[in-house]
Amino acid sequence: MPSDYYVTFFMQGQEKPTFFYRNDAVDGMRQSVSCQSKKRKRFDNRVILLKDTQNAVVFYEQNYRKRGCTIEGWQKRGGQWELSREIQEHV
Repeated sequence: MPSDYYVTFFMQGQEKPTFFYRNDAVDGMRQSVSCQSKKRKRFDNRVILLKDTQNAVVFYEQNYRKRGCTIEGWQKRGGQWELSREIQEHV
């Protein structure tokens, strides 16, 4: 993840979305791995769309604790793909 990565969560009952940044996301992933090591996330119905040779959008349905949809923005930097932004909507 690049330093300018962010994720936006749209949660039911909240008027405005919640934003988390790179450090928040890394901390959250570490907590998920340490607490839920026996559980698995499912990523269903994945679709990858190339906007151009340097940018892609990935959509998938996520099933883990709560059901939701995720849209990720990926950007090719220095010859490698990096996750640059993410939007999650809980269903």
